[in-house]
Amino acid sequence: MTAAHPDPRAASDPPAPELDPDVAAVLQDPAALWAAVQEASGEYVALVDRAGIIRGCNRVDEGFTLDQVVGHAFTRFTLPESARSLQESLEHVLTHGEVRTLETTVRRLDGSLNYFALRIAPVRRAGRTVALLVCCQNIRPLKTTEQALTHERNVLKRLLEIQERERQLVSYEIHDGIAQYLAGALMHLQAYQHACPPEAAREFDEGLRLLQAAAEESRRLIGGLRPPALDELGLVDAIQSLVDEARLDVDVVTFAHHLPGERLAPQLETTIFRIAQEAITNARKHARAGRLQVELTRTADGVRIVVADDGRGFDPAAVPEDRFGLEGIRQRAQLLGGTPRITTAIGRGTTIDVTLPPPGA
Repeated sequence: MTAAHPDPRAASDPPAPELDPDVAAVLQDPAALWAAVQEASGEYVALVDRAGIIRGCNRVDEGFTLDQVVGHAFTRFTLPESARSLQESLEHVLTHGEVRTLETTVRRLDGSLNYFALRIAPVRRAGRTVALLVCCQNIRPLKTTEQALTHERNVLKRLLEIQERERQLVSYEIHDGIAQYLAGALMHLQAYQHACPPEAAREFDEGLRLLQAAAEESRRLIGGLRPPALDELGLVDAIQSLVDEARLDVDVVTFAHHLPGERLAPQLETTIFRIAQEAITNARKHARAGRLQVELTRTADGVRIVVADDGRGFDPAAVPEDRFGLEGIRQRAQLLGGTPRITTAIGRGTTIDVTLPPPGA
């Protein structure tokens, strides 16, 4: 016969004390409970009758008095554009007895706006909804923070646009100025290379070599600032130039792309190119990778760019504060409504996967 195992909690938990008579009386006193709820609640609590009139509330917004609120229509205090949805929610709860939530905007007496998250519940008596209880949470601090973040995002977006334009102008200046002078000098010297006296041939050749190196450097600068291929030929060719350069540092680099249809919006193309550029640069400089794979495809959700390497990886929590590459990728993606997925671990390579929705999506 197996002995029953007693519940260990039975021995450790003391028995519940008997219900205090005063507490029992309060539980049977709706008026006392209602008064306590009104006083303890951090929210605005209003009782609204079937006609939409406020019949009681625990507190009022700054600047208002109870007389200015109680006895007036609940929708009176909302902006016209908010009043309709609020009225529809009140009627829905009265008709169907279902709890509804929504946000509404109130104009304060000083003209400023206040924002509330409302939760509307039915008050039933004998199975019939006779009134509504509305809990109003002041979300103005959240709205203010949200507006500040939106402003910061717009400023950042504008700064990136300005930066991109400046990059473009500088690349044009180098291409049409320094690069052309270097190319002209090389052509002239190469044309007279055969006439160079033997005793000066070594110095002549060294001068040509330095000019050729300067021409290569100018092309590298142009490509880093803003490759002409991005404007002239499109995104695929621009990323192909990054892939070709990556082969100088990585043994195996592949680029697969499927981007049918017309060219993308300029801002979207620029963002994708910059994300690819940063990801490929990180792989070349830091990953010590043997293989690098780049994919660019159009999907049902937008355009997807994936850059994956088999390098040494890293600990995301230990990225130095002076390394802004990954944060730049995140910020650029988020500005266009995308969320990058960065998968990495020490010794297991790194994959950066970003899908950007089309503009206006």
